[in-house]
Amino acid sequence: MRSTLRAMPRDAELVVSVDGPDAETERAARRVTDRRVVVRTDAVNRGTVACMRRALESTDSELVARMDSDDISLPWRFRVGFRAVRHADIVCGTGIRFGRGMLLRPGYPGSLTTREIGLLLPFVNPLFHSSMLATREALVAADAYARPNTAEDYVLWLDALRAGARIVKLATPVVAYRLSESQLSSSDTYLERIVSDPEIRRAWTAWARASGRPWLEANGGVPGSIRGTREQLEAIVAGVRPGTRHYARRQLARAATLIPAPAC
Repeated sequence: MRSTLRAMPRDAELVVSVDGPDAETERAARRVTDRRVVVRTDAVNRGTVACMRRALESTDSELVARMDSDDISLPWRFRVGFRAVRHADIVCGTGIRFGRGMLLRPGYPGSLTTREIGLLLPFVNPLFHSSMLATREALVAADAYARPNTAEDYVLWLDALRAGARIVKLATPVVAYRLSESQLSSSDTYLERIVSDPEIRRAWTAWARASGRPWLEANGGVPGSIRGTREQLEAIVAGVRPGTRHYARRQLARAATLIPAPAC
């Protein structure tokens, strides 16, 4: 909270959603004395997605940012984001990973255009949710956080692209992203839960069709595990800028299985 408040403009509001009952977290949140803080609590546990939807609907600002409770906003986060959001609908920045005894390590340090994000999302999620700055209009158009799912940010990116949003990733680091053993993505069953989640499959399939790549589904692929011919996968790499191609090939090598081209 304090790192985000230091980065925020003076006329902004920080809404803290406590997914209750969680008296300890609520007490900690209320110890941060700043007129920009609004703490909202739920008497029952609604889940992350429902909490974010409630926070979104309870505010009316033109721009909306997202922050995880265990991450850190870097001081220039919003200065960088405000400049970029003049030319985009959703802006994410680079995240610096830390925790679990590892040295500080950035995620992919390059920028990504809307086109590149659309090409790569079926294979990998290259965006840090806690770095997001978006127009409310774009979030409403994508029906953000409407239904519970295992990867709410991934669903949001896919639905926002399909609604016509311009999503960009900046090369500038704007958040420190904490790794911990308790986070969902560290679980041994995380990928299995992603594949079996009907909301994720809905968004992924809808984007595959809307983006003109029905082969992602027709080849028997699923989110994060794609099957494609050499020609299909090379078309993905060819669609990104030359400076992004090494990153794209690396992600395809991790997430895609090469299959023979159909006989003529």
